[in-house]
Parts: sequence; C-alpha cells; structure tokens
Amino acid sequence: MARKRTPAFLQAAAEAMDLPADVAAGLPLIELVGKGELRMDNHRGILSYGEEEITVSSGRMLVRIQGEKLKISAMTPMSLLITGVIQKLELE
Repeated sequence: MARKRTPAFLQAAAEAMDLPADVAAGLPLIELVGKGELRMDNHRGILSYGEEEITVSSGRMLVRIQGEKLKISAMTPMSLLITGVIQKLELE
C-alpha cells in the first residue's frame, strides 16, 4: 500500500536532492511573460479550452486563464505553453 507523502517529507526530499520544492511536491510552476505568453510545468490536463478562457488542472488547484485569441501553442505531458492576449489569471 502506498503511503501518503507529507509536505514536510517532500520538502526534505527536495532539499536532499537539491531540487526546487515545488517540483518535488508536484506543484505547478507558472511563468507569465508579459501579456502574451504563459508557461506552466506540472499540469495535469486541460479541463476547458476556448479562445477566451482555458482552464488547466494542476492536481491541487485549477488555473483559469482568461483573455483574447488564447491558444495552446505547445503541450507535453508535463508542460504547457499558452499564447494570446492574457488579461486575467485565477488560481482556485
């Protein structure tokens, strides 16, 4: 049976391996470049997709991007690139 990993355990493991705590804990890493580009690592999938709103799961929270002419320009199992005119970013 798998054990549930606590935040303290994940932080200690990240420090021992010299990794950023967010990566080890599976938290999303979100980088906003101006108003035209959003990069996200550690996503868990696209929940909704449209030119005015994209909702992405990060496992522990939802990331809602709102704007105009939004599109997913690149996507891998771990990372995501959204481009367009980004007007609003919400974390739930």
